[in-house]
Amino acid sequence: MREGDRTGLVLCPDRAIMRELIQEIGVFGQAFFPRRHDLSLGGVVGFACLLLLVTCAVGPGERLQSSRALPLGRPDGRWIGSVTPIDPDCGLRTTGLMSIGTDTFAFDPFQSTAVVRGRIGPAGNLAGETVRPAPGNKSITMGFLGRIQYSEGFGSIVGTLTSGRCHWSVTLLRG
Repeated sequence: MREGDRTGLVLCPDRAIMRELIQEIGVFGQAFFPRRHDLSLGGVVGFACLLLLVTCAVGPGERLQSSRALPLGRPDGRWIGSVTPIDPDCGLRTTGLMSIGTDTFAFDPFQSTAVVRGRIGPAGNLAGETVRPAPGNKSITMGFLGRIQYSEGFGSIVGTLTSGRCHWSVTLLRG
């Protein structure tokens, strides 16, 4: 201890004890206070983990399906819904699937037995036709006429499928 200017006594810690204390705090403190470049690497790793969790929130296989499309105000993507016979003796109700590209569509009304291909007009009108050979040098023509309708932010495709004397009512929603 030494004498102070005003009070008389001033406490002075031992330098050897201080050195040991600083070393202990330094080693112990590294776990709580990492170096600057370790902190930035930790931030990047943390952000990557957060990004992984957010992208997998829907399910890892969900993003790999081809049916998912960001329409951005366009009808592109997959549509699915009912194909209901209007006329008697024209079969049972089925589920139809339509895939829409930039200005074309492919409609499978009877679960992979026939595909109607067509075009989409600028006003949202759909028109397509397919011709299939039949026994006796005849052919069967199947046509689809429909329209894309939007109400309350949701879209639907409503139309009529025709083949021979049979007609089917078609209502499709985004799938």
